[in-house]
Amino acid sequence: MKKFTAILVMTAMLCSFVSCGNDTADEIESSATSVSEDSEVETTEESTEEITEPETVEVEEEPTEEITEPETEEISKTFVEGSEEYAEVIEKLLECKSNDVDTVIKLCYPDKYFDTIKTLHNNNLLSLDDIIGDDSIDLELISIDSVEPVSEEYMPYFNIYYGCYQPVYEYIEENGTENPDIDKLSELMAPIPISEIPETYFNIEKAVTVHYTISRDFHYLTEDKYDKIIDTEDTLYYIDGEGWKDDFITMIHLYEAERTAVSDELESLYSASETVLSGLAETGVEIPENFIICSDSSKNYNVSDEFLNTFDTTLDGCYQKKDGFDYFIMINDGKLACVSGQYAAKPKFYRAYPTAYFYDEDHYVVETYDERYNLCLERMKNGQPQSYMKN
Repeated sequence: MKKFTAILVMTAMLCSFVSCGNDTADEIESSATSVSEDSEVETTEESTEEITEPETVEVEEEPTEEITEPETEEISKTFVEGSEEYAEVIEKLLECKSNDVDTVIKLCYPDKYFDTIKTLHNNNLLSLDDIIGDDSIDLELISIDSVEPVSEEYMPYFNIYYGCYQPVYEYIEENGTENPDIDKLSELMAPIPISEIPETYFNIEKAVTVHYTISRDFHYLTEDKYDKIIDTEDTLYYIDGEGWKDDFITMIHLYEAERTAVSDELESLYSASETVLSGLAETGVEIPENFIICSDSSKNYNVSDEFLNTFDTTLDGCYQKKDGFDYFIMINDGKLACVSGQYAAKPKFYRAYPTAYFYDEDHYVVETYDERYNLCLERMKNGQPQSYMKN
């Protein structure tokens, strides 16, 4: 933006010079035919003054102040107390470019496994694409907004996931990094049962989830094509003697497992709901056109107590409800449209089924279970079709 504004300012300067210069030349030529040399000098001095005033006012001060002030405010950095050591790791990682594989490995993996990871990456057995930066984008840390410890139930998995590299490490230590046996490396990269994870030199007992804000600048996009400021999160884990490292393995796998568990639960609920509705229709039960049945009865919509009791009783026969699992079932135009749910203790893993209902009509992810419920309820109350979510 600064470069573009500067070009506009320079263009204005050149136009000013061309316009004033032509006028001055005409005046000088006219004066030379009818006025003395002293008059010529006087006229030239007056013309010079005419050029100087607009140049100074137009170029120097006001545009510079307008551009500089908001930029300074935008990149000011704020970190919650005690988060400086996390900020250092995140800033280093944001600065990494696609040709800086070594730094990425050092920031994300146990030190002793540096040659192991690099050998696997060089032989296309381990992709670092999700970690390595891109030269076409500049990223900068603006703030660390909150830090929370990783749940104790997840902590043992850090040793398990990073410990899986120990067999490869031992092979490379014995055979070197040059011309490794790819088949052997692939074999050693196969999943290892938890009970067979070898002992490692580290014991990971500390990990935190860091919520932070970054600015990003895509070199090939104009500013109105993307959000320049975004919120994100990373998990950092700690190894004694090595410090904090950015985790791109453990929590990604665990979070995906949590989401899959919720999706599997919803798929079962959806199938059971279809069975219930089909069975009720066959027995002559009148099914309302548009309604919502929810595990929280206060959120039920447009459904009578009589039908609700019939539906729930039938559902209990083909679906085992889970303790702490929140869900709602939506029927639209007399047909089962979607189900959505979450484990109350883990709301970040809410899902919807079919998966199209995980997005809004602009194809953005619907962030929470409550947001999904409110969207469905609002469209239903307003008589709007839900079909856009199936596209």
